[in-house]
Amino acid sequence: MSPETLLFKTELGQSEISKQAILQSRPLRNVLLWVDGKRDVQSLQDMMRAISAPEDALAQLLALGLIAAPPAQIDRPEHPQADDAFLHDDTEFPPELDLATGSAPEQPLAAADFLRLYQQINSLVSGNLGMIKAYSLQLKIEQCQTTEQLLALLPEIKTALVAKHGEAKAIALLRQLGG
Repeated sequence: MSPETLLFKTELGQSEISKQAILQSRPLRNVLLWVDGKRDVQSLQDMMRAISAPEDALAQLLALGLIAAPPAQIDRPEHPQADDAFLHDDTEFPPELDLATGSAPEQPLAAADFLRLYQQINSLVSGNLGMIKAYSLQLKIEQCQTTEQLLALLPEIKTALVAKHGEAKAIALLRQLGG
């Protein structure tokens, strides 16, 4: 596996975060939590050394089916770029993530879209919130199995971002989702 390979949790890995049924080792559980689709193998290995996790922790998690590398090329239709009109009105989320209607998008999102949104939200939380709040929200993110569940977390994520960065920056960060 190359050092720049990005890893993500499988459904089994996401389930393991909440159920704690497979992993008994705390260092392995920490490594599993860190796998978010944003960090590459090299970054994860650097973090693993800091907590004295086994050198083969990623290999163990791969063998257990808790993590995986994304396919080299995901075949999915191109999403036309939404115009940036939402940047100039009172909408806080991009159109495809708008929760105001309380309904799902017209067409269900594909698994690749779920993974992309999962990675974006996880990255937003881990990169912009303090360790404790990020950890709390990441646990909730890990329990999400559908796009709707991820979208339902956005108001809570917005509240945390506003508390840390203020309203304007929080909205700017949220607008980057779905792009």
